Amino acid sequence: MDRRKFIRQLATASAGAMALGTLDPLRPRLRIAEAANGKTLVVVFQRGGCDGVNTVIPYGDPAYAGLRPTIRVPAPSADPRSALDLNGFLGLHPGLSGLHQIWQAGDLAVIPACHYPDASQSHFDGQQFIESGAPDPSIDGWLSRHIVAVPRPATMRAAGFGSELPQALRGDAIVSSFNDIAEFTTDLPAAQETQLIADLTRVYNQAPDVSRAYRELVQNSGRVMVSDLDVLSAIDANNYTPENGAVYPATGFGRQLRQVAQLVKADVGLEVACLGIGGWDTHADQGNGDPNAQQGRRHVEFGNAIAAFWRDLGTTRMQDVVVLTMTEFGRTAEENGSRGTDHGHASAWFVVGGSITPGVYGAWPGLGPGQLLFGRYLNHSVDFRDVMGEVLLQHLGNTNLGPIFPGHTHVPVGFL
Repeated sequence: MDRRKFIRQLATASAGAMALGTLDPLRPRLRIAEAANGKTLVVVFQRGGCDGVNTVIPYGDPAYAGLRPTIRVPAPSADPRSALDLNGFLGLHPGLSGLHQIWQAGDLAVIPACHYPDASQSHFDGQQFIESGAPDPSIDGWLSRHIVAVPRPATMRAAGFGSELPQALRGDAIVSSFNDIAEFTTDLPAAQETQLIADLTRVYNQAPDVSRAYRELVQNSGRVMVSDLDVLSAIDANNYTPENGAVYPATGFGRQLRQVAQLVKADVGLEVACLGIGGWDTHADQGNGDPNAQQGRRHVEFGNAIAAFWRDLGTTRMQDVVVLTMTEFGRTAEENGSRGTDHGHASAWFVVGGSITPGVYGAWPGLGPGQLLFGRYLNHSVDFRDVMGEVLLQHLGNTNLGPIFPGHTHVPVGFL
């Protein structure tokens, strides 16, 4: 990383500002990691609107085959392109064999019809609403509000992965976002980097000028940036060997999920990590049960990366880790004329972890006449805020969900 790029990142990497109290975040490797008593939440957003009906296959619904004559996934059989059975009525897309292994091990909860009332079918609005925790574009991200509401000392409490900070982490909590933690460096010799960090520490560790909001923002952002630089300097992202035979896909998503595993193992106090995987906007040539078809390829990468993460961390560590997957909306119940599906309503969400109660959650809304929303869309039986709320309440210990999901009364789902 050249000097100009580093300085620009230093000033812009974080969104918002948060009082850091008496904790000195810049004392290298002497800080206490206390993130939610060792708990970690990994949020994976499937951007583009994943077709949940061809993700969790309702092969037992008599209306399914007629709605999707060319793109349906067959009922479980010896055919490798058929669904992987869950409960005798629902199955997983065959490209999700990685998730199916987690299901067989008892570490997977499946929510086949998750969404919210009066939902938007705009990609931008749908992602904004879900990552904000409410259908209100004016509020901060749900995880940013959680971090502020439940302060805890940690070396690196939260991290975003991607070209920009995910909406879920935008707000008053200062959080860095990385494409690749191996590239988060000054590219200076060790002695010069140590001196630079020491110099920046003196600058940014001064008491912030609260009378000038922008100056306070830059100063607090700089403190977190330098702290993260120090933390990541001790992690060799390029020479990491996953455990338990785990093999991550050789993709950006696979690399980032592998790096989350590194941060968890490094005991930096990582409580929240947010990642995204795109390519789910399948208006044409979606494919059926073929893992090499358009949606099938996405499923293979998605499922295999999560399975590698689960295997890499192992049984003991996964007791303290939850992976939550989500998407902005599902697709139309009926295929279109281009052998794809258009923007719809409910979709499938997954929860992975050693502490969850495995199973299928939420009643299947049905695809038959009179069951579809507006005659076109899979309805939802679980509100997405209840899924998020259960993770915050039962996994991260946030007992006050009101400010996180304004106007919503929490209904337990039961997977934690």
